[in-house]
Amino acid sequence: MSLHSMRIALILLCVTVFSNCGYHPGAGPLSPTAFGTVAVPIFVNESSEPNIQTVITRAVIREFNRAGVLVVEKPRADKILEGRIVGYSNGSVSRTAASTVSEYRLSVIVQLTLKNREGKILFRHPSAQLREEYFASSILEQNEQAEAKALKSGAVDFAEDVVRHLLDQVNEGLSNENL
Repeated sequence: MSLHSMRIALILLCVTVFSNCGYHPGAGPLSPTAFGTVAVPIFVNESSEPNIQTVITRAVIREFNRAGVLVVEKPRADKILEGRIVGYSNGSVSRTAASTVSEYRLSVIVQLTLKNREGKILFRHPSAQLREEYFASSILEQNEQAEAKALKSGAVDFAEDVVRHLLDQVNEGLSNENL
């Protein structure tokens, strides 16, 4: 086989392999550019647990940024995601043979509303849930640290779910006005 024939065969092989690999140039599975810009004001905290709104709001903002969505101030935003923390609970989920708590579960309920810049509601979830479990300690300070760490971890998972859902709505072909 001549060198020219080998080159042609190699080119044909590459074309065949890469045309069937499933790669398609474009925005990928999530389409942040179709979503537009978003403002995420600090969530309102109506629960009895202080300062959790900051942890959750920051996680949502970080996730929008990670997904490639530009987070801006309200006046410049195409959309506004508002959150209202309406519930917080922290209870035991398992005990040792001696009846001491070995594991806790914290749960946060958040009402989410996505609006366009004119105030029209595009999406509403009345009871989005953040849940995270953590191991108990007999030392109060360690318990408090574990609870704070669980809240941060749960907030990251919560934010990923929320942002993924909102971006998926765009990818399902819904216009920005029908999210």
